Amino acid sequence: MKQIKANIAVSLDGFIATPDNELDWMPQNVRTLLNKEYETTNYLLLGANTYTCIFEHWGGWPYKSKKTFVVANTPINTIKEEYLSFITDNPFDVIQGLKKEMESDLVVIGGGKLITSLINTELLDELTIYTIPIMLGEGISFIGKTIGSTWKTVDSAMVDGAIRTSYQFADVAR
Repeated sequence: MKQIKANIAVSLDGFIATPDNELDWMPQNVRTLLNKEYETTNYLLLGANTYTCIFEHWGGWPYKSKKTFVVANTPINTIKEEYLSFITDNPFDVIQGLKKEMESDLVVIGGGKLITSLINTELLDELTIYTIPIMLGEGISFIGKTIGSTWKTVDSAMVDGAIRTSYQFADVAR
């Protein structure tokens, strides 16, 4: 079974974006590292808000060579695209099935709500956080309320002023 991995940048005060979804506070080197993670996988997973934000910012979806799964209440686009699937019914059952079927790992793009849900359903296997030494004061929160879980630190390094720490889900009940 392949893993679901999330890579995300977080401010010191726990935000992943400004209130208007801007990421201009994030250093370019961290953006480059995150984009590299997205480009080296075959499968992407994200929530509807993140998909819409990226789509509007770029004027389209920048990862058309990747099979992309968007968790949403209803399909966002009316255009059928081979690379794009909306997961609208029983999303976490579908994601569990994807984990079993995928040929490579599924990488999560952004989305504090989706990451929180993946943690709460014990579907997230690895979490890499880039802690950026800035306090935004307000914005979109990283993680919501979780059920509580145990994680093992597997790597930590300084990356041009940011701290990159990778964790693996280690809950014994799993």
